[in-house]
Amino acid sequence: MIRTPLRPLARIIAARQAGENPDTIERENLRQRHEAERDSLRERAEGRLVVLGMMFLCGFVLIGGRMGLVATSDVSEPRAAVTQNSILNNRADIVDRQGRVLATNLTTNALYAQPPAMIDKARTAAELARIFPDLDEETLLNQFSGKRKFLWVKRRISPEQQQAVHDIGEPGLQFGPREMRLYPNGKLAAHILGGAGFGREGVSSAEVVGRAGVEKAFDERLRDPSGQGEPLQLSIDLTIQDAIERVLYGGMKLMNAKGASAVLMDIHSGEVVSMASLPDFDPNHRPRPLVAGDPGDSPLFNRAVQGVYELGSVFKVFTAAQALELGLINPTTIIDTSGPMKVSGFPIREFRNKDYGEVDITEILVNSSNRGTARLALMIGGRASERVSGTAWLS
Repeated sequence: MIRTPLRPLARIIAARQAGENPDTIERENLRQRHEAERDSLRERAEGRLVVLGMMFLCGFVLIGGRMGLVATSDVSEPRAAVTQNSILNNRADIVDRQGRVLATNLTTNALYAQPPAMIDKARTAAELARIFPDLDEETLLNQFSGKRKFLWVKRRISPEQQQAVHDIGEPGLQFGPREMRLYPNGKLAAHILGGAGFGREGVSSAEVVGRAGVEKAFDERLRDPSGQGEPLQLSIDLTIQDAIERVLYGGMKLMNAKGASAVLMDIHSGEVVSMASLPDFDPNHRPRPLVAGDPGDSPLFNRAVQGVYELGSVFKVFTAAQALELGLINPTTIIDTSGPMKVSGFPIREFRNKDYGEVDITEILVNSSNRGTARLALMIGGRASERVSGTAWLS
């Protein structure tokens, strides 16, 4: 910006020649300059007031909109919060349909070390290696002699182990309370429950989170403190689950099978009363997942929901049952299973090209005859199949 001089030379000379006072010109120019500066400051202040007013307006609009949204939204159940400890270590129990406990919590302790407070590090390392055979004495001594001021020794210890560590008398060994997940029935219903482990950990508490199965699927429900510790009830029956696993295990050993699975459902409600998969595992000591090889080799593999099977022979039972229900056959009806046989241009063969000849319905099911089942299906026909409710045998 070009500023006008207060005493312009041309006007000063002209004023002196006219006998006027040159100071008047300077005062006039100074007054005009002050007025221009005042006008500029006024315009700047007015602009700031407009911006400030717009900010206040936007703030009121946002607050009003948020209040309207809260007023029109559905009321949700408040969740309890812990102000002094952000780790929530309470977890609801899991029970079966009869209320029998499948998973619960057990108060235990974790063991940690503070090397700067230790008196005899070598003796402490030797005693800990004696109490916990899975720990290495030399590795413990190197950790205690390093620069670390804190380190975990064992995440979970039994009361007997805690007493043995206490008898060492080392002030640098400390205990932290823990809530660990306990499965009192061991391997029973292991694939249903899945398992849990520690999430966030602190010295005085640890967060138990679901790793698989029901524990993972309902993790938020089990950890919600607003549930007041109400247990999660499943549809399975512990007694039936135990019986099915025993029978399934015997059949697997008898047939020298790699694995076995069974699912029992209530046909009226669709509830899963039992689901078993073998081999299984103990969720109290959940093994690590396989990182290579066939996933089916791992006991964590749930054959009931993860396995892929051909179910053709299973549904032969439904075909026979439908034919009996319609009165087309009886248990003594003879069906010719000899070949060759084609349906819509596709050949129907028996396993390993066997020929069972003329057999009754019992032999068809025992031998899992493809041609015998196909002839039953042809006897039923498409329209007869439609008249029989599918939900009667599929639910």
